[in-house]
Amino acid sequence: MKDDADMLEGEDFNSSTDEELSENDKFEAWKRRAEAIVELREAQEDMRNEESRRWEDWIVDDNGNGSYSSWSQDSDNGTGEAKDDVLSDSSDLIPQKGFVESVRDLVLGREDDDILYEDRVFKYASSNSAKFLAVLIIIPWALDFVVHDYVLMPFLDRYVKTVPLAAQMLDVRRNQKLEMVKDLKFEKARFRLEVEIGKSPPLSDEEMWWELRHKALELRDEWRLENRRAFANIWSDMVFGISLFILLYFNQNQVALLKFTGYKIINNISDTGKAFLIILITDIFLGYHSESGWQTLLEIIVEHYGLEVDQAVITIFICLVPVVIDACVKLWLFKFLPRLSPKVSNIFREMTRH
Repeated sequence: MKDDADMLEGEDFNSSTDEELSENDKFEAWKRRAEAIVELREAQEDMRNEESRRWEDWIVDDNGNGSYSSWSQDSDNGTGEAKDDVLSDSSDLIPQKGFVESVRDLVLGREDDDILYEDRVFKYASSNSAKFLAVLIIIPWALDFVVHDYVLMPFLDRYVKTVPLAAQMLDVRRNQKLEMVKDLKFEKARFRLEVEIGKSPPLSDEEMWWELRHKALELRDEWRLENRRAFANIWSDMVFGISLFILLYFNQNQVALLKFTGYKIINNISDTGKAFLIILITDIFLGYHSESGWQTLLEIIVEHYGLEVDQAVITIFICLVPVVIDACVKLWLFKFLPRLSPKVSNIFREMTRH
């Protein structure tokens, strides 16, 4: 146990050399020291428990009576003294800290300094992980926004005016024309309703035609602009993905810290909490009521990229992909989860049973 004291005494020397090390070297050194201190502390507890058990076995026999009962045959007056001496000796094995020393260490900030090493490692990893996660979100999103609004959209606005093929590719599609027809019918019904309730004067056929023509041209321009935005979304999202990959590839140390932080956070969750999260996530994405969510998600993706996909394709996708994912998740839950965490598996089965 002398190594533990030497390690704690050498903290001042190590703190002066930490400034010369890089951030990653500091983290690795702190991590190794924290693991070593944890192992030493566990060894100390095991030795103390072993020593206490030896004293108890020596003092107390199998029937629960004191071992000094055998001494009572020789001397009745010496039994109490012998027992008190033994108990006092056994209590001296574990050093106790006085009240004054405890208050002094608490005021000076030296209370259980060795235990704080684990907290220091986790604090360092979590703070750097939070910063790196913010970088992963802000930088790709900023590049996506700049490329989409200030590079691609002005370029496409000029390009469709000079290249007829590009204008034809980004023109109004068939499904969009059907939407325009519905909007025009709704607009015509609105004009008639306003005339019937006296909100607007009656319109002749020619005036009605001009009003509908202006509305149709306005809808056409809106759909063309929407198609250019969808085409620009493809390239801007590619820039987003490439920038994200570059940040992850050239920052392997930060990725390791992020993984370490996530592992520690998940590991600190109780077994009941882990089982609850598994049930919550699987029910949201793979539950019987998740079909509407999958359909809405696919419609958002199709609209975001301006893809013309038939509704039958979306239905087939929803019938196949979530079912395959559900089968894989169930296989993992009932075959591999008991090996990883038997307690979580038992709690999960009890919760799903009810």
